Parts: sequence; structure tokens; C-alpha cells
Amino acid sequence: MKSRFVLFVLLILLSPLFSSSDSSFAVSGNASAADACKGDLQPVRWNETVQRIAMVPHYDPYNDWWGYFEDDGGRNKGNNRDSNNGGGQEVEVDMSLSPEPEWMYDSPWNWDQTLEPLVSNHHSTLLVGNDSAGAIKVNLSANHRTTVCITLQDLEQSSDSNINADIYLLTSNEFSKYEESYYSSHSNGWYSDAEESLSDIPPEWRSFNFLGWKTYRDAHQYEGVDSVNFALSLDGPEVFSGIFGDADWQDFYIVIDTWDNVHDNDAQPPDAIIAADVTLITTERTLILPNFTVSLVFLVLIIGLAISPFIINARYMRAGLEPEQSSTGVVPSLNTAPEIPITPNQMPIEQSYASDAKQSTTEQLEADGKDIPRLPE
Repeated sequence: MKSRFVLFVLLILLSPLFSSSDSSFAVSGNASAADACKGDLQPVRWNETVQRIAMVPHYDPYNDWWGYFEDDGGRNKGNNRDSNNGGGQEVEVDMSLSPEPEWMYDSPWNWDQTLEPLVSNHHSTLLVGNDSAGAIKVNLSANHRTTVCITLQDLEQSSDSNINADIYLLTSNEFSKYEESYYSSHSNGWYSDAEESLSDIPPEWRSFNFLGWKTYRDAHQYEGVDSVNFALSLDGPEVFSGIFGDADWQDFYIVIDTWDNVHDNDAQPPDAIIAADVTLITTERTLILPNFTVSLVFLVLIIGLAISPFIINARYMRAGLEPEQSSTGVVPSLNTAPEIPITPNQMPIEQSYASDAKQSTTEQLEADGKDIPRLPE
């Protein structure tokens, strides 16, 4: 019985390995991921449910005194100042590899735009230039499971190519740090050098990196890939409360990265325009457990581990205190004959045998002519 119970608990604990599409042990992980990218698509309501944002190397919103464009035979030059050497180092930017319209990187809509929760399926194509970053901003719903499917290809080629890029999922706070990192890296400032020195920080200290940035849950980063599918289910609305009680609502940014960021294993600029096909599939969740269930489960496990030594000790101490069995009779020896109980079936047989023996003795005495002695009564 105990072995069956242990086996049942073990199967419950191992069931997520076989049911998760991201697990290497999943029986049908690829098929489920492919099916999750299909659904009834609806037209995108831009700037209401989905928003497009870009960061390009020829624009920096933080320094208006920089010289932006100088027309030179179809090639523009951004006069990004190098704060380390104090000079005006010119960085050449090939505008033919920057297909982003101006409203994607220079628009007030990119800052404080409130989006509706994402509860429908959408598909869009995002063009990302060389040494740039394109992002799709969404407001994920905690009542829906969202599947993101992204495929990258070279815009100049009709078939699949070997174009690789980096794909990240960031919250609003982390996207602000990512933006700071991008513009700092392209301005050759001291901030970029300091961030580069901290790029290889160990994971256990990554939360204390005040200069760098990380992805959502420190897991959704896919570097050097041409396609990726991942699913996300929120425990609740991403709202952070500040020290003074101000709520900070967090949106999500799906970033397609084509520049050499501060990460060590990221992809290099492809020197091409990347067309990213982005599909967003939402599925309503039927069962949503409250957040305290995780703490409750761990509390029960800790209490069970704490009291298990006392239970084992109590069972060990009671193991030799079983009641003594009653004696069944006198132990036979040379001086004492064994007491054999008489069964009911043997009683009539013994009585009949005694009466027959008495009658035969009497008949023998009468035949010999002897008087039968009379015993005193």
C-alpha cells in the first residue's frame, strides 16, 4: 500500500515534465508547439492592443545636440560624440538597411501609451534594420495563456536563409534599461564600457546588477536563432508597488535584436534587413490557482520534514512493546505426561470400547465357573 502511494506521488511530481512543450522529455512537445501557433486571427488594432517600437543607430532621443544626418551619396552620418576622448567621432550609418519609419522611433506614442489586455489572436510582420532593435509592445492578460511564435528571414530572399538574431521578452522596467544600453552603446559613452565589464556577471548576483538588463523571469532570452516559439502564463497582473504606494503597471516588449549588445553569446549584426513574422495566440485559462498555493505546498513539505524524525522515533520505541501471548498449557517433560485434549469425536469411541471390555471379562468368568466378586458399593 505504501509503495503504491509513493509511486502515485512520484507520477504527480513528474507529470509536468511530460506535459510541458518546452521540456526535452515531452512526448509530443514539437507537435503541441506547432499547433499552438495556429488560430483564428483578427486584424490588429495598432496602438490599442499592439504597438510597434524601434531603436535605430541614427537617432538618439537623449542628446539633441548631436548632429544626426549629413547627406553623402545615399549614406547618412550620425555625429555621435565620444565622451571618453572628447572628440566628434563620426559613425557611418547605411540608411538603405534602416527600413523603420520615423514614427516608430521618434513619436510621443512610444512613451505613455495605454494598451488593452491582449485577448485575441494577431499576426504581423516587423521589419528590423541592421544594428537596430524592433519591439512589439503588448499588455498580456493574466486570464489567458499567450503563445508567441516568431520566424526570421532575410527580406531580400524569398526562401529561408541563415539569418540569425536575438529575441528577448522584457517588462517595461527592463525595456527602459535595455533602451539605455542601446543608446549608450551607440554613443560610445562610459556607461557602455561599465556595462560591458559587468556582462558576464554570475546568475546568482544578476539581480544586483544596477547597470545591466535581464529578460522576464531571467529566462526568456533566445540568442542567435532564426525562429522561436514560447508560451507564457502570468500568475497575476504585473503591477509593482513603489515605496510610497504608487502602482507601476508593467507591459511586455517582444524585442528582435540585430545589434551587438552587451551579452557575450548574442548574435552579430547581419548586415541585412530582417523580416520578423510574429504570431500571438491567446488561450483562455480554465483553472487559475491563487499565488498562495505555492507557499502552502512548501509549508506542508517543510512541516512534514520537520515532524518525520519524531514519527519514526515513536514507531521505533513502540516496536518492542507488543503484548505477551497467553500460555497454552504445561510444557511436557519426563515426569509429566503431555496433556492431550479429548475431542468430542473421540468421547463415544472410548466409552464404547470400555463397556465392551467389561462385558467380555464377565462372560469369561462365567464360562470358567467362577463367582464374580461383588465390589462394595
